[in-house]
Amino acid sequence: MKKISTLTAAGVLVILIATPYTGVYREWKVYTLVILGLVIAILSVSIRKELHKVLKVIHGDDKESIKDTYVENNPQ
Repeated sequence: MKKISTLTAAGVLVILIATPYTGVYREWKVYTLVILGLVIAILSVSIRKELHKVLKVIHGDDKESIKDTYVENNPQ
């Protein structure tokens, strides 16, 4: 959840900084937008990897989830 909140905050900062009516110097805007773009890219890749891992566990494609299951072998 912290990653998604950070991603949302970075997106809001991009919107606020990119508008031409803010009193931010042009060089600062460029540096800030580049840094925020890198943060957004890193966070989105990280969230995508976590989502992919969760989907693999849900669909049963993950080998680790099979090892963690409990199987009772008592004949009745």
